Amino acid sequence: MKVAKEGAVFYLPSLALFLLTLVLGWWLASLLFLLLSAAFLFFFRDPERRSPQDQNLVLSPADGQVIKIEEFSSHPDIGGPGRVISIFLSLLDVHFTRSPLAATVERVDYQPGKFFPAYREEASSQNESNSLVLATDRGRLFLKQMVGVAARRIKCYVKPGDRIAAGQKIGLMYFGSRVDLYLPASVELKVSLNQKVKGGLSLIGEWRDESKN
Repeated sequence: MKVAKEGAVFYLPSLALFLLTLVLGWWLASLLFLLLSAAFLFFFRDPERRSPQDQNLVLSPADGQVIKIEEFSSHPDIGGPGRVISIFLSLLDVHFTRSPLAATVERVDYQPGKFFPAYREEASSQNESNSLVLATDRGRLFLKQMVGVAARRIKCYVKPGDRIAAGQKIGLMYFGSRVDLYLPASVELKVSLNQKVKGGLSLIGEWRDESKN
């Protein structure tokens, strides 16, 4: 099983303490550290994914559950109208964020903030977050990574000007979090509320063929 390198600061100390307590004969402590090590290794797992590269498709940016689908009239980066899809990541989900489509990273903005539970509405505007504007020939998308009560750090792998592929890993959020994806009205939704999705695999939407309108 491939594991994210960022997880080493968590599972290596736990493994070291497991070995130490095992040598000392502290069986209960060694069992607890073994379980903790396994939990960290599971959380930071990095499964191989082959994402479809169809330019008309918008893929899920994260693993988790769709907790909100809501219309908006305007947005400073993508205009409007459109819809926002919120995906909540539990501690059991893979926590990499992936690009929903092939695009150019136009802007990356980190915003310090609070740590409300990621599923609450105020988390979208008040929690620590990292936002990306993704530009394509068909229009822009706005993606926002947010951390919650347990998650206290966001790792971003991309910078403005980077060209990214659909399904490419663009970030990692630690220990429970949320991703909001803002889509223009020209994207037809293919996802429903409460649906479980997989980053880089599940279909969120599809660009409409404007020539048929």
